Amino acid sequence: MDKTQLGRAGELAIALYSMVSSDGELQLFTPVADDDHIDATAGRRGGMPAIAIQVKTAREVDRNGSVEAKADYPVGRIREHRAFLYAVLLMPSVTIEAAWIVPSPNFNRLAYRHTAGDREILEFRGDPVRDDRYSSFRLAPLDIGPRLLSVIDSLEEGFPLDLLTGAAGLMLAARPAR
Repeated sequence: MDKTQLGRAGELAIALYSMVSSDGELQLFTPVADDDHIDATAGRRGGMPAIAIQVKTAREVDRNGSVEAKADYPVGRIREHRAFLYAVLLMPSVTIEAAWIVPSPNFNRLAYRHTAGDREILEFRGDPVRDDRYSSFRLAPLDIGPRLLSVIDSLEEGFPLDLLTGAAGLMLAARPAR
């Protein structure tokens, strides 16, 4: 599989594991185009989306035994909000072998950073079995749904629409009053 196919497989896997492990309580919605660092939004069944998720998928560990994932943004425009999460998956085949759900404020603080031209690159390096800086965010694949639901339940406000602004933007429509 190429990088795009692996990424899409991870997005589908997170949706499947979320739905199954939450007994259908968690609903994920995916955008038509993936051009703004949001691979899915999610909310409780029957409710509004409350979180946005960026999925990063690795097929194997690196030579140090770590999973590596990168996110890059224009310099000074790194997305950060408690409702914006990174889901990092180690997925050598159709099964998620290791997973991390990291709120963006934590991801941004813990990630290794460097710039390349006008881009700022955040690098995640997590060990799938040993303790490291991301250990507290590592969870069993069947705990993905419950963890996402607990994040949703911990948020006081509704879906932060400013997360969706950017290249694609968002248009809201309302039905006229009768």
